[in-house]
Amino acid sequence: MNVMTRRFMTSAVAVVACCLGLPAAPAAAAAQPAPAAIAEVVAANLGPTRLPGVAVALVKNGRVLHTGGYGHDARGEPVTSRTPMRIASLSKSFTALAVMQLTEAGDLRLDDPVARHLPEFAMADPRAEQITVRQLLDHSSGMSDTTHPEAGLPQPDSLRQAVADLRRARLAALPGRRHEYHNPNYWVAARLVEVVSGLPFAEYLAQRVFTPLRMTSTVTVDSWQDPVPGLIDGHNRFLGITWPRTEPDRFVAGSAGIVTTADDLANWLALHTRGAASTVLSKKGLRELHRPSAPDGRYALGWDNPDPYGGPRQITHPGSSFTSTATMVLLPGSGYGIALMSNSRMPLEADVEAVMEGLIALTQGTPGTGAPLPLAFIADLTALAAAISIATGGAVKARRARRWAQRRATAAPWRTTLRLVPYLLPSPVLAFLPRILELITGGRGVTFVLLSHIWPTFLAAVGLTAATGIMVTTARIRALLRQQRRQSASSTTGT
Repeated sequence: MNVMTRRFMTSAVAVVACCLGLPAAPAAAAAQPAPAAIAEVVAANLGPTRLPGVAVALVKNGRVLHTGGYGHDARGEPVTSRTPMRIASLSKSFTALAVMQLTEAGDLRLDDPVARHLPEFAMADPRAEQITVRQLLDHSSGMSDTTHPEAGLPQPDSLRQAVADLRRARLAALPGRRHEYHNPNYWVAARLVEVVSGLPFAEYLAQRVFTPLRMTSTVTVDSWQDPVPGLIDGHNRFLGITWPRTEPDRFVAGSAGIVTTADDLANWLALHTRGAASTVLSKKGLRELHRPSAPDGRYALGWDNPDPYGGPRQITHPGSSFTSTATMVLLPGSGYGIALMSNSRMPLEADVEAVMEGLIALTQGTPGTGAPLPLAFIADLTALAAAISIATGGAVKARRARRWAQRRATAAPWRTTLRLVPYLLPSPVLAFLPRILELITGGRGVTFVLLSHIWPTFLAAVGLTAATGIMVTTARIRALLRQQRRQSASSTTGT
């Protein structure tokens, strides 16, 4: 699970509560993981309450050991090692490699200002002139979702337009000051590749990266709705059940646009684990891609170096579209590389994490971690049960509104108002839910469309809670007004 998703889920659980009332063993000398052992790890995390379909690639020291597909796609067909899937932000490592190729060709340098090679790049902030190519690739340019919330803005139709749209944006920090993950960094980087090479970005990758690596089934698209032969949209979990969903439109060129297969992704991992120069990039260039350079001390150029927490060192990157999830891991200590693609985007990514953790354990000569609790399923049922419980209680309160009004008829108006306020709070929480989550998660763009795919049951539960609060408030106000009219009429008759 990437950092944004972890923060989002922590925040979502807190909002649910508010709205609904509520040491690793040392690595052993390991034999090559057997296909049967890989299948066992994956199978433990497939099924009605877990993941629908998964594809896996495993390599070591530049040699492909295993590729395979498990489960089914959204049409019920078996997933294979040749099933096309979106890999979302794993695409950034390809864009970074393309830039590094131009660097090795002498066409630019990583610490050159971007505007030197891309004159069309400008922002509503003079500090943007200082942004270097490296700062684009390690997300330390100062660009941010807090100043340019790209997910909620009209989507560009080309890399040229994506760069032009930045002319209205300001920086959130001085370039090089801090790491802030922001997709437009890679839109600018991809446009830089186009301008410097003289080739459209998709054509450049096809000629200079995909073809030399024999990635014959890999393409890159501008939008997630662009048609790709054989590509099927994935799944989300709603009301505890996995449903096929249509992938919403989103501009992703350079940042998240690659569609590939396990077979092809194995060749990509082989490049990065070979430990030697290739026709695609030098050994030194590959090391530079993997070396942390961002102010956080972790993020490199399209790759991350997370804290291993006692496990083996990893060079990795996760990615998620609205209906799919992917992750890849390099293990420099053992020479292994692992890629995992899932055709679902769940409210919790524990099942995807468990598959990867199990595969890493196999490479270390230890048993797979097995299947964790089906947390996505449990989270759905918990949110749903809490919302239904509150809705049921609200219906009872609405039916008893007349009795409540009789008790409150002589109370001070301000006291009565305070009694009603808690029932109205879920409505503004629902209305501003994306903004609330953005504040808690550090500014990453959150929209209702995103929420409806990450955790639609949670969104429905908050909506049901808000509707219940409005129902109770309306019933009580109406009953109170009737009670006051009756009292007024009675007083007039008595007079």
